[in-house]
This record gives sequence, structure tokens and C-alpha cells, in this order.
Amino acid sequence: MPVVGFHQARRPRLTLGTRLRRGLSWPRPGGIAVSVAGAALVFSCALAFSPAATPQPPAVAAAPSLPSTTTDPAPAPSQPSPVAGESGPADPSSAPPTLSVSGNTAAPIQPATTAPVTTAPATTATAPPVTGAAPDAPIQELFATGSLSKTDPLLLDIDNPGSPLVLVNKHRLLAPKDYAPADLVTPAVLSGSAEPVLVRAEAAAAAERMFAAAAADGVSITVKSSYRSFDTQVSVYNGYVANKGEAAADSTSARPGYSEHQTGLAIDIGDANADSACDFNSCFAETAAGQWVAAHGTEHGFAVRYVPGAENVTGYLAEPWHLRYLGTEVAQDMKARGIHSYEEYLGLPGAPGYK
Repeated sequence: MPVVGFHQARRPRLTLGTRLRRGLSWPRPGGIAVSVAGAALVFSCALAFSPAATPQPPAVAAAPSLPSTTTDPAPAPSQPSPVAGESGPADPSSAPPTLSVSGNTAAPIQPATTAPVTTAPATTATAPPVTGAAPDAPIQELFATGSLSKTDPLLLDIDNPGSPLVLVNKHRLLAPKDYAPADLVTPAVLSGSAEPVLVRAEAAAAAERMFAAAAADGVSITVKSSYRSFDTQVSVYNGYVANKGEAAADSTSARPGYSEHQTGLAIDIGDANADSACDFNSCFAETAAGQWVAAHGTEHGFAVRYVPGAENVTGYLAEPWHLRYLGTEVAQDMKARGIHSYEEYLGLPGAPGYK
């Protein structure tokens, strides 16, 4: 019998469990595979149960120390405050307080979505500054910035007899019709008649400056007529009617209550060095005083009120001697724009005759 067979015949038979233990023992290949698989299983379990793999709640930022007495913690920077319509409280009062720039507790900002945003029509505009004038009148543009001296609404109302901007013409009766200024004074200027010289305080100061500037240029201006009361204008107008008739009187003299002289803002001037024949006459425009005020009167707030070519607007024949105080801003702006009637400057219709 061969040797191999001998040994096989003599070797006891191994059970299935024994054969598996031998096949899976080290350093047999099966044992190595089992060792590697076991090590991998142990390592994965260690990772699964390590502290680093366990989910942790997000860190909450510590609330800053505040001078306020509030005890509510400040919200973490990573969590924006909720607004209405999103998750979170819709009522701002239930939200945590927010901080102002100074670090103090500030009132919560109201959500922008609590009210619809409406856009004003493009045609919407604020009220024009000068009451009574046309909205698109040149005077509105002058005062629109609000940077000029007259910002009191009462002084920017052309219906107010106490305003330097008051408009008086054949369509506009003073209210009240017997209005009398409360601040009439006598300026330190040269008088050219027996009438007392009376004008409102603001116009009086401007007249003094104007007369002094003219004198420095060698021109001697006098005052022929100034403030006239309602009763005085009754006598003046009736005198013209008696001499020339009503139609002719209306072209040169105002009816009582319609006269600029009654406002205390108008003066009729003369030239002390010229022939008196030009007093209250169109030839006054050729005198030194007439030429000087036409060139420089607006620098002191006075404009020649009735000029040639504007009769159908003003309702009066040209009067180069009749000056109306409007203030330097208005008088100079009118001149710069080449506007010769106050009605046009206010954007209003002319008043060629009484209504």
C-alpha cells in the first residue's frame, strides 16, 4: 500500500467545526480576512459613538452687556428677526429688542410689509409759495426755494393789504376798502410838495437808501405825493372827475379803495433840478431823476409801476414818476426777466377797466 494512503488511512476524521476553526485561524488566508473584517467593524463602531459625531445644538451668542434694564437676550447674529408673513411672530412687540448704533436698546423696526407702499402721482406738487399768484407765475419760481427774506405766509399773500406784495388794480379792491397801514413813518428824504411824506416803515428805509444813492450820483429826487387815506383819495378822484369826466379820470387816477397810494407802498417823485412843468407829466421820463430811477430804482426795491405799452394791462397811462415798493428781490427779478407789469409777473390777467 502506498505511503500517502497509509497516512490517510491512519488520520482520524475531522468534524466540520474543527475544519472551520482551522481554516479561519491565523495565519491561514481565511483567518486573515476575518481579522481584517473584525478590525474594520470595531473602527466604524468607535467612530459612530465618538463625541465628535454626536449632533450638538448651535452655539448661542452671549448677549452683550447693555445699560438698559431689559433682561431679554439679544438675538444671535445668524438668526434674522422674523417679519409678518414669514415664520416667527408677526407682532413686532413679541420680538427680541434690537440695538441702536449707540448700543442702547432701541424700539423694534416696523416691518416694511405691514402697509402697502403707494407712489404719489408725478403731477402732485406742493402748494406754490405766493398765495393769489398763478401757480406757474415768475414770482413763484423766485420764492420757491424759501431762501428769500419774506417767508411769513401772510407776507406772501397778494390779497393781504399789509404785504409788500399786495396787488391793487381796477379789478382788485383793497380789503377792507378803507385800509390804513399801522406802520406809517416819515422818511428822511427831500419833499417837493406841501403834503406830508408818509410811507410804510420798510418802504421808508428803502426810500432813504435810494435817495441817498441818487444824491451821490448828483441826482436830486423829491417826493411829490405818498400815502393817501381812503378819504383823501375820494377828494382826489372826485376832483379829476369834475375837471375831465369819469372816463378820463379813470385813466390817470384810481377810485377810492383801488389806489396803491392807500397801501403806503407808493410814491410819486419829482426832480428838484428840473422844470416843474414835468411834474406828473410824461416828460418826467427825460429828467435826470426819471432816468435814474428807471435804471437804479429796482436796486432799492422800487419799480416804475405804469410804463408805456402796458396800458391795456395796468389800466393807466404811463406814469414814469409813480414808483411802487415791491422789495429788492421782486423788483430786480422783474427787471432781469424784462417784465414791465406786476400783473404779468404774478401770472394774472390785466385790469384795463373796472368790473
